[in-house]
Amino acid sequence: MKKLFVFSVSVLLSAILYAGEPFATYSFQSVSVTELEANTIAGDITLTGDADETTTVQVFISGNNQTAEQIKQMLDEYYTIDIRVVNGKLFAVVKQKTQFRRQRGLNISFVISAPKHVSGKMNSASGSIRLSETSGDLSFNTASGSLTVERVSGKISGNTASGNINLTNSADNVSLNTASGNVLANGCTGNIRLNTASGSVRANDLEGNINLNTASGSVTADDIIGSLKAGSASGRIELKNISGNLQINDNSRGNISVNMKTVDEYVIIANNSRSINLTLPAEKGYDLNVTAESVEVSGMRGFRGEMDRKILNGTVGSGGAKIEISKSRQVNLTFN
Repeated sequence: MKKLFVFSVSVLLSAILYAGEPFATYSFQSVSVTELEANTIAGDITLTGDADETTTVQVFISGNNQTAEQIKQMLDEYYTIDIRVVNGKLFAVVKQKTQFRRQRGLNISFVISAPKHVSGKMNSASGSIRLSETSGDLSFNTASGSLTVERVSGKISGNTASGNINLTNSADNVSLNTASGNVLANGCTGNIRLNTASGSVRANDLEGNINLNTASGSVTADDIIGSLKAGSASGRIELKNISGNLQINDNSRGNISVNMKTVDEYVIIANNSRSINLTLPAEKGYDLNVTAESVEVSGMRGFRGEMDRKILNGTVGSGGAKIEISKSRQVNLTFN
């Protein structure tokens, strides 16, 4: 195992990345690594929890049309790259020695293979972050880049100021946010919270406590089991095959279409949308409280209560799950 972990560019120049080869690779005994801190000024960070006996950190460097000699000079003059393990904590950190014009800067990326249970933090000022096969508690942030999370568990928290989010086959507690980008989630269980300030949210095959929100864009979801909260301040919401409970946030203003496969305790929709189309399973009991500028109902049987063009207030069958809808212009309620 290497003993000196802070390196300079006295490393052979031929090792500099041009054709997919790492600038340098550092190895550590996995048993000594339980925590992680990875930071880069500009570049991607990839973490995979697949290390067996050896944890590795690969450093990749690319320039902006610079020659190999220019890259060497810039590394010597402007950067320090610190790779080491101290008291079980793995450091992979890029530091800037002096100021320089950013457009002439280097992209310095890390590809890390660590133990599955590793916990810690990752940050990039400009670059994507990719995470897979881990089970520890991890937080990560980038100012400009995508977030990709695959086959992870544990407590996961990620943020990007500008980039897409892709979450697949993950579990436990996941919170991912982007200020500008689309969100895609598939095949996940647990407490899942996904947000974008500007972009669409698409989710399929999720189970647990699910929260899907966008400030500007659409929300679409299919095959959700559990308790779902969804909201779009400016865009449509389309939900299919929802089993459990549903709440659509009261800041939603786009058209809403919902198909409930089963309802456990409640469906609550309070918003200023132009129209709400809600389909509920027939032959079930409900407690209804629906108000809108116009209410239309089809397929309902065994209703007792108050019903006119603007109000539907009463019970279906012997009562049961709570259905509350308000503030919308048009509500179309279908029992099927």
